[in-house]
Amino acid sequence: MKLGCRRAAKRRAVLKTIAVIATLDTKAGAIAYLWDEITRRGYRALLVDVGCGGEPKLEADVSAAEVAQAAGADIECLRVSRNRDEVSEAMIAGAVARLETLCRGGRVDALISVGGASSAIMASSIMSGLPYRLPKLIFSSSASLAGSHRWFGPTGITVMHCLVDVGDLNQLLREQLSRAAGAICGMVESEVLPSAGTKPMVAMTTNGWVPFSAHLISEALKDDFEVVEFHAIGVPEVFMEMLIEEGRIAAVIDLVPSSVTNEIYQGSRISWPRRLEVAGEKGLPQVVAPCLVNVISRARDGSPAQAEEMKTRRHYFIDRQRVLLWLSLEEVRAVASVYAHKLNKAVGPTIFLVPMKGWMTAEVEGSDFYDRDTVVGFVAALREKLKPGVEVREVEANIDSAAFGEAAVAAFREVTGVDHRA
Repeated sequence: MKLGCRRAAKRRAVLKTIAVIATLDTKAGAIAYLWDEITRRGYRALLVDVGCGGEPKLEADVSAAEVAQAAGADIECLRVSRNRDEVSEAMIAGAVARLETLCRGGRVDALISVGGASSAIMASSIMSGLPYRLPKLIFSSSASLAGSHRWFGPTGITVMHCLVDVGDLNQLLREQLSRAAGAICGMVESEVLPSAGTKPMVAMTTNGWVPFSAHLISEALKDDFEVVEFHAIGVPEVFMEMLIEEGRIAAVIDLVPSSVTNEIYQGSRISWPRRLEVAGEKGLPQVVAPCLVNVISRARDGSPAQAEEMKTRRHYFIDRQRVLLWLSLEEVRAVASVYAHKLNKAVGPTIFLVPMKGWMTAEVEGSDFYDRDTVVGFVAALREKLKPGVEVREVEANIDSAAFGEAAVAAFREVTGVDHRA
């Protein structure tokens, strides 16, 4: 790159601001070094102090007192409190309130946190309340801690493992802090903004039980829409619905809403309580199908309780770690009421498309897992509870077939009002 181009790139970079979420009462030395590493790369580091154990050892751009005040608390009261959980929650709420204003005003372009387990837990909670589009990095010496997977969530957080304690500065900590600074600056440099004139983005849930239909639908719609697939295993579904809330998604094809069933029966594929509600509330056009809504997904644990459950339920071993267990007709009818309750929140065009010959590839006609009575029972219960305007449409096919895929495409074009471009 020519020198003039490099200077121009640096001038553009100066406009970018990286918020550093820090506990300046305990980690000031590491934060000061990180500040130097970020600024020498041509970025601005904005220090947000969430420490409340004592007086800060480094001046912040947003002080701990301001963070506490944003949560309606007093920093001096928090510093003497023995209720660590309440103190942490107050600082999290205050930091989200201050940073959300800065982020939505375009004054923050990325976020980074440095520290141990407590800092990482606070930072992940703060970052989870901020827009997905912003790069987020947690640099922590506790990244291998049991339960640390909960820091990730559906909000685009990256976790970087620090192999030494984040305490007094030393050669190894400097090396790793430099890498963390380079990582977050690189994320800002590489940020891809939505380009103008792109096709409307369509969210589609899928999994390994509907691969043929999902591919057929994507191929049929690709000239008019950008179809983004979300693997229906929990967190990706939450991410999808957060994007819907942010206005990034134009329409939805929800082939696999089965985390609702898993939440009812404490299965292994649980997402969140608002599943299957957000698109409807936003008025997005949506086509919904019932892949796996009649089964519970479980991890195979070899427990006596699971062995007893399998005695009374049809079950299918996916592999050595997973098993599917079928609901009874009565349970399926009850589950249909829950799905209807969620779908009744829809204010936009909605079609629930029911494949009458099986809701997964294992449920083909003639197999031990296909039960026409259960399908019919679900449809009857669903129709009984759904409000007028939410259509239930039956398709005499298995869900993973050309006939069903084509019916889904037709239904989708109907709810969106977009005919195929010639």
